[in-house]
Amino acid sequence: MKITIRMVYTEAPARPNVENPMSHRVVYYKSGKMRRKDNASGSESPSLSSIANCETKSGLLIDMNAREYRSYKVPKFQTEADLREYLQKNPDNPYHIALVPVESRTADTGERKKFFGFEAKHLITTNRAASGNSSDGEEIIDGWYIDHDEADNNCAPDSARAELSHVIPTLLRGPMEIPEFHHTGPLPTGLVVKETHTVHFTAKGGAAARVITAEDSVEELSDSPLMPSVFELPAGMKENPQLWKASPVQPKR
Repeated sequence: MKITIRMVYTEAPARPNVENPMSHRVVYYKSGKMRRKDNASGSESPSLSSIANCETKSGLLIDMNAREYRSYKVPKFQTEADLREYLQKNPDNPYHIALVPVESRTADTGERKKFFGFEAKHLITTNRAASGNSSDGEEIIDGWYIDHDEADNNCAPDSARAELSHVIPTLLRGPMEIPEFHHTGPLPTGLVVKETHTVHFTAKGGAAARVITAEDSVEELSDSPLMPSVFELPAGMKENPQLWKASPVQPKR
């Protein structure tokens, strides 16, 4: 499977010295236990790639421009049940992790449209949370979903598709806050082929209100077999154990 997604981010008000809107493309590859993700700005060639083997739980992070790479261990996937159990057993945990209630509602508009030969459902999800920290807010995910495998580069188990926290993004932005969803309506599962994700951050403590909009659209969807070389380290790469150490590979939706 190969999926190419174009992403456009817009912030209002715009931050100084930051491209706005900002766009880039991500290409996902998936075959058996192998995963690959290529990142590129605009229509340029990939600048950063990652390859993961879900069987050995090992991966490669590759800087195409510098022609360098390093190895990494695929992080263990933590389910919502795992996190909840940990917090119940460790309410005063050293990481100060807390569950934050998120009210979530998904509505099926009843609209249907064809994408890549698949019928897509039009679902709109609204999330509201009060974190009690720097900002409160609301997010709206307006998406078209088809019954097709999702792309991933973090070796998430199939059971993750049934967990709300892995199919609905949250406006919580700190590593110490974990969303506790209270959801009504259908689950927005499947591959989202077109999505507008809008987050409204309310003004608080003197900070200005902000709106962030992310528009994602699948430009290519192919289920044709992939060559094994797709998941191999390109020739001429030099190992650098310190490559991107400050930015470890993070799971994707």
